[in-house]
Amino acid sequence: MRASIIRRVVWVALMLCAAAYAQPSTQLKILATDPAPDALLARQQPFYVRFAVTGATPVAVTVSGWFKGKPVIDDGGTGAPAQLPAGGSGVVSFFYWSERPTRIDEVRLHLTDARSGAKIDDYAFPVALTWLADEPPLREPAAWVKEWQQATNPRPARGAADADASLPAAGWWLALAAAVLSFGGALVWRRRRAAAADGQINQ
Repeated sequence: MRASIIRRVVWVALMLCAAAYAQPSTQLKILATDPAPDALLARQQPFYVRFAVTGATPVAVTVSGWFKGKPVIDDGGTGAPAQLPAGGSGVVSFFYWSERPTRIDEVRLHLTDARSGAKIDDYAFPVALTWLADEPPLREPAAWVKEWQQATNPRPARGAADADASLPAAGWWLALAAAVLSFGGALVWRRRRAAAADGQINQ
């Protein structure tokens, strides 16, 4: 009897291990960067990383710049995290605005579970990036960066934009009309009051 129970426990444990092993793990692959990983960047110029994620778990992806094994946080910023429901591709970005050149020798992408916030994994790749202290002319972003920007920040329809633009002008004209009516009413009231006072004096 005891041997049968032990066999059943071992069998259940093996089945659980097999099921866990069969589940596909979340993987990340770097597809492209813009600019190149060894570029000189202007102040506040973003460095974009395009990636693909495989797996069934909804994930959030963030990015950070590192130098000599330490994260470079001062005078820097990042774009919004990339939210992927279950696999697919995304884009993340970061930049620096220091008054001194900022060097980055490693970029890390951080994967977390979008539902629980639990860490899944970190993916790193070497770079030789330098953000300059001056502000040289910005370069034209890659085509895939433009497509991503248009997808994440769609422009409003022209009719809606024109309607929004007309609201301040309409409000200004309404305020002006109200002021004119108020002034006219006060002027009429003063004239009537003066006429009434003249009538009392003449009596």
